[in-house]
Amino acid sequence: MVFQKYAQYYDLLYQNKDYKTEAKYVVSLIQKFHPKAQKILEFGSGTGVHGRIFSDFGYTVCGIEKSLEMIEFGKQNSYLSDAKGQFKCVYGDCTETFINNDFDTVVSLFHVLNYQITDEKVDAMFRNAHRQISKGGIFIFDFWFAPAVWYQRPKPRIKKVENEKFRITRIAEPVCYEEENLVNINYLTYIENLSDKTISKIEESHKLRAFGLNEINEFSRSAGFEVLTSEEWMTRTNPSKETWGVCSVLRKV
Repeated sequence: MVFQKYAQYYDLLYQNKDYKTEAKYVVSLIQKFHPKAQKILEFGSGTGVHGRIFSDFGYTVCGIEKSLEMIEFGKQNSYLSDAKGQFKCVYGDCTETFINNDFDTVVSLFHVLNYQITDEKVDAMFRNAHRQISKGGIFIFDFWFAPAVWYQRPKPRIKKVENEKFRITRIAEPVCYEEENLVNINYLTYIENLSDKTISKIEESHKLRAFGLNEINEFSRSAGFEVLTSEEWMTRTNPSKETWGVCSVLRKV
């Protein structure tokens, strides 16, 4: 399972990710398209950073996460403590786990959709969102935009981060399958324990699928949604070949 081996290092690897600004952007979409919303279901909560920020805005949030390790490390981090008690996360799969049918909004961020690499998995994710949203509710998600992915093309990357406990170097090597809109990213991660100077190695492979707008529109229609908007992530501009990340907002019909 992806993320299983380096779940405990996940927040360190993404320490510079601007979760608060991203959450504010998503909240602005909720306020625009469903201002009376109170309950959020989050697909792929990870360590719960976005979910806890949503709860700070006054929403009641339930997350679904398929990595038990991610859930546990989220609970252990004191800076992610949930003083208001409005965020909880359960173990499950966003393509099938059912919580309730009274959520105003389903949110799925950080490219969870891209990990659904078959039509069957995408359809199952959309239908699982649909059955848990109350009438008039909305589904918000982000994804890799295929025209931009193949125009810019994924490139090898090296990421280095550290804190008082660990120094991490992660090498990402993409293998592209453009005809299938798939990218297989092979991660090689070295973790140096700064206290005892030992070094461990983790190897994982993440396969992701990019999407065009026509595909998103068709999956949405098939699952019982109408597309309200598909815009560049965070900027609200129209998607283009420069737009790697797109955010779509759907309404249950």
